[in-house]
Amino acid sequence: MRVDQLAAMRLFVRIVEMGSFGKAARSMSMSSSNATERMARLEEILGVRLLARTTRAVAPTEAGARYYELCCRLLGELDEVETLLAGSQEMLAGRVRVSANVSIARSILVPRLPAWFEQHPGIHVELVMNDQRSDFVHEGIDFAVRIGGLEDQDLVLRPLGRPRRVTVASPAYLKKMGTPESPDDLANHHLIDFLLPQRGARLEWEFDKDGKRQTLFPRSIASIGDAEARLQLAIAGMGIVQSLSFIAAPALGEGKLTRILKSWETPAPEVSILYRRDRHLPTRTQATMDAFTTWIKEAISAAE
Repeated sequence: MRVDQLAAMRLFVRIVEMGSFGKAARSMSMSSSNATERMARLEEILGVRLLARTTRAVAPTEAGARYYELCCRLLGELDEVETLLAGSQEMLAGRVRVSANVSIARSILVPRLPAWFEQHPGIHVELVMNDQRSDFVHEGIDFAVRIGGLEDQDLVLRPLGRPRRVTVASPAYLKKMGTPESPDDLANHHLIDFLLPQRGARLEWEFDKDGKRQTLFPRSIASIGDAEARLQLAIAGMGIVQSLSFIAAPALGEGKLTRILKSWETPAPEVSILYRRDRHLPTRTQATMDAFTTWIKEAISAAE
């Protein structure tokens, strides 16, 4: 395989992941016309059309999607061999693109990234923070961190642990309004719901007593679509929220919030790392995944 064909393969992968000739060309310090010419030459060599343009974006054809998978695997293995030959496995280098739930990213991953970058300055982590299903191919995701079930793709799931749903309020609020002794008492309190991405949908409040699960949609005074924002409102004394244990842990440790209805708590959905079954994982990706795994397990365990 010629060197210029390898360069064209790298460009092709970047175009698929960015959905744009222009963006991909700029990221590789070349002109759009040069990128277009290289792709035309690559398609001519392969004898198939790899990319389909629309007025808004570029997407791989069916053959292009298959070729993308092969390119990612081949280029990943090539990069790893070059890294090993260049010196040592300790000097990991390259891009790792991760999709993670916003709450996990803010509470667990982001605070630990500075130390990780000091240890591995050659790794460029791209952290996509969202709570939506990821398209691993078109978004160029190496692995994802998710709360809940497996996404509907051919993915490997690595379970990391189950946080708990904790019900919390500020000491000032509880002093003013009293402390509820059971979920039924919440009807007399100010509650702040979690607003799901679906329009108008709210996350239910879950409780468990003596093995009996109780799901409630109690009347609330506000619905907020961000876990951290809800905790800030609770800290400010606005009302009671139900959160995940690792998100509330810092405020609980500092005494800004108080854990209530503890005997009624339920486990939340499991936190897992997901990655493509058919994708070779370069050493840099595996190392980043292992670090994220350790951080998340520690955070979930510490918040119990």
